[in-house]
Amino acid sequence: MHWSPIQRRQRTFYHGQSPLCLEDEPDPVRWKLLGGFLADSEGNEDLRLAVLGRAEAGTAELNWGNHHVWTSMYPDGRVVIEETEQLDAGDNADQPPQIVITIGEARKLILDWLEARDKWYAEREAQRAVAGPSK
Repeated sequence: MHWSPIQRRQRTFYHGQSPLCLEDEPDPVRWKLLGGFLADSEGNEDLRLAVLGRAEAGTAELNWGNHHVWTSMYPDGRVVIEETEQLDAGDNADQPPQIVITIGEARKLILDWLEARDKWYAEREAQRAVAGPSK
């Protein structure tokens, strides 16, 4: 898929780092909500994985969020990711943009993100090592 420069810019976050685990997501709304889920999980991946485990074990975990999305995780295996800011509240006041994924998909997304992030940092450090000390 070919993305315009604006779409490419919108599809990056975390200090310009592209979330490699979302590169193949063609739906821009789904991409934004999944990216928001990752952004809200950043630095708290262990906590988010534990919460997914609690939901899987039978305890609903509702309205988890930070800056980008609200996430509710249910014992039936659903994870509902909903946009927090309603820029078009008049049009979507009763039904904000949202997606539903499974607990397994949410867990895999976080684990794929961690792997992609670690790979990106390792490659960056390797490039710095090859370049030598900066002046």
